[in-house]
Amino acid sequence: MHEQKRSSKGLIIGLIILVAACIAGLFLYQTWMPKGAKGTKTVMVKVSHSDQSTNEFKYQTEEAYLGEVLKNEGLVEGEDGPYGLFITSVDNEKADDSKQQWWCLTKGGEQVNTSADQTPIEDGDVFELTLTEGY
Repeated sequence: MHEQKRSSKGLIIGLIILVAACIAGLFLYQTWMPKGAKGTKTVMVKVSHSDQSTNEFKYQTEEAYLGEVLKNEGLVEGEDGPYGLFITSVDNEKADDSKQQWWCLTKGGEQVNTSADQTPIEDGDVFELTLTEGY
């Protein structure tokens, strides 16, 4: 009987520690996560289509994150998923799932590791959206 009480106590303590660690992790993420610059900023978005054509879009915005700019300006369409905005269409070109196409977001040629709606922006930023095939 004592072993069962000890086992239950250990389980409860373990759960309390786990919950506390999750809360601390969330607090640290929100404290240190990248935040966009405040105020008006100019952002450039270069779009590369499947036919090799390109278009450039320049936006002035008060938004802090790229996704809001792209959606508000009607440049992209997408779906909200577990990892944020999944872009399905850019500049009226839809990615074709049967060809394993997807829109790759880069900044300065380096792939952005967050979804567009979680990508902070600063004045003068230049982003690229390229229709890509294959995973």
